[in-house]
Amino acid sequence: MALLPFPVVGPTYVNRSLPVSAQVTRNFYIDLSPQGNEPASLQPFPGLKPFATTGSGKNRGMGVLNGVLYTITGTTLYSVTSLGVSTSIGTINGTGRCVLESDGTNLVITTGSTKPYTYNGTTLTLGTDVDLANSSTVTYNNRRVIYDGNDADVIFADLDSPLDVNSLNVTIAESEPDDMRGVLAHNGQVYAFGESSIEPYYNTGSGNPPYSVVTNSVEQLGLHAVHSLASNKDFVYFLGSDLVPYRISGLSVQPIGNPAIGQAIRNYPTSADAFGVTFRFDSLSFYLLSFKSGNETWLFNEQSGLWTNLSSGTDGSQHLISDYQFIYNKHIVADRKNGNIYEMDFDTFTDNGEVIQRQRDTLSIDGGTFGAPVNVVFRDRLELKIETGASLIDAEAQIIMQFSDDNGRTWGNENFATIGQQGDYTYKLEWFALGMFTNRMFRFIMTDPIKWVILSANAEVELGYG
Repeated sequence: MALLPFPVVGPTYVNRSLPVSAQVTRNFYIDLSPQGNEPASLQPFPGLKPFATTGSGKNRGMGVLNGVLYTITGTTLYSVTSLGVSTSIGTINGTGRCVLESDGTNLVITTGSTKPYTYNGTTLTLGTDVDLANSSTVTYNNRRVIYDGNDADVIFADLDSPLDVNSLNVTIAESEPDDMRGVLAHNGQVYAFGESSIEPYYNTGSGNPPYSVVTNSVEQLGLHAVHSLASNKDFVYFLGSDLVPYRISGLSVQPIGNPAIGQAIRNYPTSADAFGVTFRFDSLSFYLLSFKSGNETWLFNEQSGLWTNLSSGTDGSQHLISDYQFIYNKHIVADRKNGNIYEMDFDTFTDNGEVIQRQRDTLSIDGGTFGAPVNVVFRDRLELKIETGASLIDAEAQIIMQFSDDNGRTWGNENFATIGQQGDYTYKLEWFALGMFTNRMFRFIMTDPIKWVILSANAEVELGYG
């Protein structure tokens, strides 16, 4: 019998028709390394290490002003130092998610249910200008703060004065008679996201307002989830009005979803409560899209263009991350459940002490996987290649293997295997006598708090015609 490789690395892709694909990848991301020994691997998403605590209530957003981290927990704005010391500043009314944006002098805060606030490092102020709306989003471009307004309005605040608005600087997005939902500035352009349209604005330098819509650039696509808006240096990300995730670069709008994630989103009770954040580590950029009602979190990797899942605990539920800032040379995130602030850390293998369950359900394997038009595969030995030597100090870590012969509808018994002692870098992880099948999926589950990296898989097989 020959020892042949079969694909173990892949995305989450659960199709409506399970024979097409029932793959799941949870709490890993896919790393492509064409110059390495393994062209692709599943790398563990970092754990969460305690950094700071704030008051009671749920996190509503984070922001940075002049090198200081700020966060809203419940109805209170806090500052958080580089040592994790939090200080209460004042009250931010409302219960919904907030956007915190710096204009260099002020931290501007929108709540969706009140007029905007500013905090200048000393004084917290609630706006009163009649032309200010109860905006949900805020952005900053060319010394000017910009808000989404009522109906189709886009509100351009006065120069260097974020709570003052000249009524002549309130413009109406006229391409579609739709409600304005969000604004975001990116690489010199301001994107106004309506319910069914996207209008890119550019700075004209004069007039009221000193912005105009880019000619022939209006996109007949809207923003579904207000707080799914997020950006990095290259792209603007959002969940579109058609429930498809997109990204924008310049005037180019590109869908980044697939049929499987589309089916998942449509099955959620609602997706309007989705929120998105972007972050970057190890030269890789990610977009996290989390659904409160769907109780699920998705992770998009720009390098691979593929989606995986993140979760908390062992039940596959929505991940703890609520918001993200890179500050104090740390990847800082807020807990969606409470006032905890964490550092994302590759050397931490729990989420604030909570078990991280990592899982990979492979493609369905059949004779065609090995290049043979056969209908029976005998498999004697399965070898899973992982990064060995990372076991627990006082006991060998274990991995669980199950298999399914009906495309993931049902799964067999749990088969435990140890991964060798800590420091044993030559250990082989194997299962034997796995029987006969025509097609089979394999599931690997890991819960021990160690560095789990899945590299590849091989099998000893005999191809027959049954």
